[in-house]
Amino acid sequence: MSKERIFIVEDERIIAIDLQRRLERLGYQICGTATEGDEAVAGIRKALPDLVLMDILIQGPMDGIDVAILVKKDPGTPVIFLSAYTDAKTLDRAKEAEPLGFILKPFKERELATLLEMALFKRVADSRIREKEQLFSAILNSTTDAILAIGKEGEIDFLNPEAEQILEISDADSRTLKAKDLFTLADMETGEPMELPRFNDRMRVLKARNLRLTNRNGNSFIVEMTVNRELPATKAGSGAGSDDNYIVSFRDISRLHEMTDTLKYQTSHDTLTGLLNRNELAVRMNSTLAREASSLERSFALYVDVDHFKVINDSCGTQAGDVLLRQISGHIRRYATGQNYAARTGGDDFVLVYREDGERDPDVAAVARELLEATKSEPFKWNGKQYPVTLSIGIVRLDSSFKNEHDVMIAGTQLVASTHSGGGNRYVFYELGETGRYGSLPISEWISRVHSALQSDGFRLYYQPIEPLGAGRKKRKIEVLLRMVGESGSIIAPGDFIPIAERYNLMPQVDRWVIRRAFASFAALRERKDPLAEAIFCVNLSGASLGDEGIIDFIIETARGLAVPSSQFCIEITESNAILNLTSASRFIHILHEQGFTFALDDFGSGFSSFNYLKNLPVDYLKIDGSFIRNMDRDPVDYTMVQAITSMCKVLGLETIGEFAENGSIIRMLHEIGVDYAQGYGISKPLPLDV
Repeated sequence: MSKERIFIVEDERIIAIDLQRRLERLGYQICGTATEGDEAVAGIRKALPDLVLMDILIQGPMDGIDVAILVKKDPGTPVIFLSAYTDAKTLDRAKEAEPLGFILKPFKERELATLLEMALFKRVADSRIREKEQLFSAILNSTTDAILAIGKEGEIDFLNPEAEQILEISDADSRTLKAKDLFTLADMETGEPMELPRFNDRMRVLKARNLRLTNRNGNSFIVEMTVNRELPATKAGSGAGSDDNYIVSFRDISRLHEMTDTLKYQTSHDTLTGLLNRNELAVRMNSTLAREASSLERSFALYVDVDHFKVINDSCGTQAGDVLLRQISGHIRRYATGQNYAARTGGDDFVLVYREDGERDPDVAAVARELLEATKSEPFKWNGKQYPVTLSIGIVRLDSSFKNEHDVMIAGTQLVASTHSGGGNRYVFYELGETGRYGSLPISEWISRVHSALQSDGFRLYYQPIEPLGAGRKKRKIEVLLRMVGESGSIIAPGDFIPIAERYNLMPQVDRWVIRRAFASFAALRERKDPLAEAIFCVNLSGASLGDEGIIDFIIETARGLAVPSSQFCIEITESNAILNLTSASRFIHILHEQGFTFALDDFGSGFSSFNYLKNLPVDYLKIDGSFIRNMDRDPVDYTMVQAITSMCKVLGLETIGEFAENGSIIRMLHEIGVDYAQGYGISKPLPLDV
């Protein structure tokens, strides 16, 4: 039985009692009755019935229609009208209350029962519809997607709050406009305009990504779009037409794209300078190398190194170093336009990939000169002091001889390192195979050869005599030199494989091989009483080994194991490596000095040329760079430089060695100046150290 609660409004008491009795027989519960308007409103608001049976003509200033309109709004109770009147005016007024039904007096009980059952069913259905409408309204108003309902002629039927915000117009104001008046769509990448899609009979949902939506105020958003068509009721057998309504949703992904772009930038650019980073350079250069030869023609990679950057970075601090790097990158960036691009590959190393255009842009040599001049003419300023800055630039022509970026990088790195060690402040062009016939071997082949030589004694030791000048009891010296044995037994010069060993951190292993073999060679020569064992063996050590924590113990233990006197060995380190690793070099020299080893500072004058550094580097010998000595018999400036260095070393108590003594005239001048030793082809070429 039904348990619905019904409120009766009837001013004739007998009819009200009869109606109540009938309803109770039908199983309904009567929760209240009223005879006039005010009483009815108060009773309905208190009882909150499921349904009101309302007589239209009742006592008081309000009739049944007025009461129904009030209770429809508050508390929202549905009404069925009871009336004996069916005139048009009464019916029109009754429609305003939106009743669930209308029954004429007199009525039969079955008619009443049927109407009540249908009315209550409709009430439940309407209630469910309202709940769903409220749910859908809450979803539409709370979603972060912009949702539009667009009619078949493009008119706007609905905008949710997010759509109002993106389109910058209210839902009410949009009703007089069409979609084309509110926004335009375009492909984000190409900028090509787009329209809302047209559906065919089988399409129901269409999606599109990465669109640029521009509203009527000119503000743009990057959006994802989903278009659903509303399927209208159609006659049996008919298909959906092309004029269906649309439900369009836009998801604003502008912020996501900003974050994505930021991440892409961060993963492809150097955070300090804003130039490309090493990985992105590799990608772009490989793409450049993959072009046809005609397109690659006149393309170059300029490898740029800041001369003596570490001195400024160490003496002024890393913050100063960062400022200097940004200053240098600013000069380089001027040429990274159009198809040209620039990268910072690490530390103070930069690469500019430049393609000559004879009609508009300077040639690559002019670019290098401009970079040198711009850097040189703008001294680095820090804390009120100025520091002169110069560059070393290696220029590599990009062509089909390079398989990939890796090969170009090795060539450029070797070239700029050679330029830097030669004094810097200049540019040099790379020539394929310029160091010999092995120069064109792939980098992977060189690495394999160095590893193989370390494991199977594929290196050979040579030596070059260092002769004392003038009378005295100075001991003769020899400099131990390294060579590699080629596959056919040919001898490969160090200039072909040492740069690769340095680049791939193989020099500490190479240095250990040389030290072990040099000590063993001395022991063997001493065992057979060879006169060469009377000489002091000078062994070169790379900058990488100066930072090797285990190298000191290795040298000491190897000397003890072979029972060779440390006083018979002099360790040579270059001026630039010593200064760039000043703390490590100073500690290294002090510890091994205590063990009896002596030290020579090699290539003095080609790098920093500051006698002040010698206070922290207690070396025994100073080798004057050969660039001053090889022309001193023809250049009075070089002669004066050698003379000045020698005089200062006398004051400091250092013995001097003149490299590149190529002829008798130079040897005689060195003797006259007071240089203690001479080394060069004028005395002897390098000879095999056969043991």
